[in-house]
Amino acid sequence: MRTPNLVRAMPWLPVVLGGLAFTLIAVPARADDLRDGRAALQAGRLDDAMRFFEAAATQGQAEGRAGVGLVWLRRHQLAKANEAFELAERMDSQLALAQYGRGEVLRQQEKCEEAIPRLQKAVELDRRFPEAQLSLSDCLMQLKRYPEAIASANRGLNWGSKWRPKFLIALGNIAASRDSLRDASIWYTTAVQESPEDPATHRALGDFYVRRGTFELAYPEYQAAVARDSADIELHFALGQALFYGQRYNDALDEWRWVTQRDPEFAPGQLALGDLLYRSGKADPKRYGEAREPLLKYTQLNPEDPKGWSLLGRTYYFLALSERNDAYKDQAMEAMNKAESLGDKNKELFTVRARLRIDRREFDAAAADYARAGTDIAPEDMYRLARIELIQKHPARAESLYMAIVARDSTTRLAGIAMTEVGKMRYADAAELVRTDRARADSLYREAIGVFDRRIALDPNNDEAYYYIGLSYKEMNQYPEALEALRQAAALAPTRADRHFWVAILYQQLDSLSQAEREFQAAVDLDSTASPNKALALRQLGFFKLVRKENTEAVRLLEQSVEMNPRDVQAVVWLAQAYQNSGNRAKATENYRRVLQLDARNKDALEGLKTLTGGAK
Repeated sequence: MRTPNLVRAMPWLPVVLGGLAFTLIAVPARADDLRDGRAALQAGRLDDAMRFFEAAATQGQAEGRAGVGLVWLRRHQLAKANEAFELAERMDSQLALAQYGRGEVLRQQEKCEEAIPRLQKAVELDRRFPEAQLSLSDCLMQLKRYPEAIASANRGLNWGSKWRPKFLIALGNIAASRDSLRDASIWYTTAVQESPEDPATHRALGDFYVRRGTFELAYPEYQAAVARDSADIELHFALGQALFYGQRYNDALDEWRWVTQRDPEFAPGQLALGDLLYRSGKADPKRYGEAREPLLKYTQLNPEDPKGWSLLGRTYYFLALSERNDAYKDQAMEAMNKAESLGDKNKELFTVRARLRIDRREFDAAAADYARAGTDIAPEDMYRLARIELIQKHPARAESLYMAIVARDSTTRLAGIAMTEVGKMRYADAAELVRTDRARADSLYREAIGVFDRRIALDPNNDEAYYYIGLSYKEMNQYPEALEALRQAAALAPTRADRHFWVAILYQQLDSLSQAEREFQAAVDLDSTASPNKALALRQLGFFKLVRKENTEAVRLLEQSVEMNPRDVQAVVWLAQAYQNSGNRAKATENYRRVLQLDARNKDALEGLKTLTGGAK
């Protein structure tokens, strides 16, 4: 999203707003205030201009109130400008400046159909009103009423050397709008040649080069304009835009910082600075903190503009992530909701708000935001949406999103993760069918293996792919293949307890008991939880000790296993036998009875109790 030029193709606007003629009549004090206000506006001293015009307005001068509107126009605070011009019109309905001001506000709001009657009235009230004539020509051009636009611009060509270059620029703008680039270039160049000391002519030529994308040609023209009027905020702002479009971001940042420091009330400067800092945040997160202040200021200056709220909301979101401060997330949501209520439809707003809603577990609302963002969302957001679809029991949609991530670029890390998720979905589907449709289950296991093989081709060191390949082969009773894959998974992830656990299971299945015992021990050592796998590993280790008549160690291991899983009948049986073998008849009896509470027909428990009871007799 480019920062817009809010002074749409009107490079002469700052100059003419500073040079507007006022009808100075009556009381000398009033004339002094108006004259001083006009001089301050011309010099770019906007605070002084505001003070003088307010003084004239409080004395009942409609021109003073219109002057206040001109200051707000210079600052691009259109609502406040319009309010001032409306008051001026009520004070004097025949004041051409008030009609011009209201029309100019509408023009800058891109409401030329409404602006034209106001501007026409202004030029009727004052037959030599260059500013209104230029704005009228521009609006006619915007509506593609080219003959009328040209006629309006031609009227001012003979209004003296001060105004002729502005009307040459207007004719250049009309030619450019009609895609007559050669004619446009001639008009702009003529303006520069006739008035080389006028900053507006250099800016117009710079704007023309920017529109053509020839930024290297634009910079010298903007710099020439700034050299001729170094205090003009609009010129510095335009130079910053050209630098931004030419990707000279540090230079653009310097210009826009100068603009906002010179006049904090200049709204476009605050928006442009905040936008550039926000964009920089991806590479340097501290920029998000720097972006907040200008964007807050912009929302205060132009509270009805959705762009400011949208950028501010997104800035708050990333600020919350970079500073790990969840309080910013609430501010982010509030600002983004405000932006949407004002009409913002920015795709990034919806994707960022969707992420925020996922954090809040508002999955339906998050999915709706992703739908508003459209189909061309970033892979990371496709992944988030896929996770939502799984939560909402839409596995086919989730898989479609995962495969779209892979199709976009299969070499990325996220594509690998997505591929793994698809393989795991195949594996889970197969596991559900094992008892009801063995043939279909085996087919899905083979599909899962195919997906994971593809994953390994992209990343030979992916332990998870080997892990699920091994489990799939195990479920199909292909134990040698399963063991090979699971051993590779354990080698790639030697600190993962589950990898060693399943290697142990396969070794035991293949009667490689010493290797199985080693892997069970590794699984126990690496697992700090009381997981079912750890309970089973302890049970098997206890069994190995029991077989070797290491009864004390067998009791210790089996007690731990039973504590983790007291309903494991086999573990309790072996614990009872270990106690019996070690001569602890009471504990053996106790545990055999525990077995019978779980399984009343358990033969090992019944025989063990019979032996113990017979011995007692």
